[in-house]
Amino acid sequence: MLIRNADLSDLQDIFEWRNDSFSRSMFLSSEVVSLNEHIDWYQRSLKNPNRRIYIGSINELKVGVVRFDFDENTKKSEVSINLNPILRGKGFGFTLLSKSISVYKQSKDTPLIATVKKENDSSLRIFTKCGFHKRSEDDLCYHLIRS
Repeated sequence: MLIRNADLSDLQDIFEWRNDSFSRSMFLSSEVVSLNEHIDWYQRSLKNPNRRIYIGSINELKVGVVRFDFDENTKKSEVSINLNPILRGKGFGFTLLSKSISVYKQSKDTPLIATVKKENDSSLRIFTKCGFHKRSEDDLCYHLIRS
């Protein structure tokens, strides 16, 4: 799997994946995002020096997206992942996340954190397999960390 920086050519794919009904059900913010809202967020994201967005692909087929948000105050990076809906359940999540972490750690070697809804068993398995462990939980989510 090839991991590369996201660019403007990925805007529509990430928008569609973000608004997929299953994806939304696993996000903390589950509302549908308009295309104009997404364009504004995406353009700002590509310019944000504390945000990295990676696309994983196999033979030109985009597998998914991994986003890292570095927090200047905590010196930790929050990680989120979203797969192309047509490729869910096919075993690509672990490779996408682990390879994206390897690329990210080359430029910013910080502890990584993630928030996973308790009902999202597949994401919890993927993050755990990538070396994350539970640091806390609330009624809705597990809060994970990887040093």
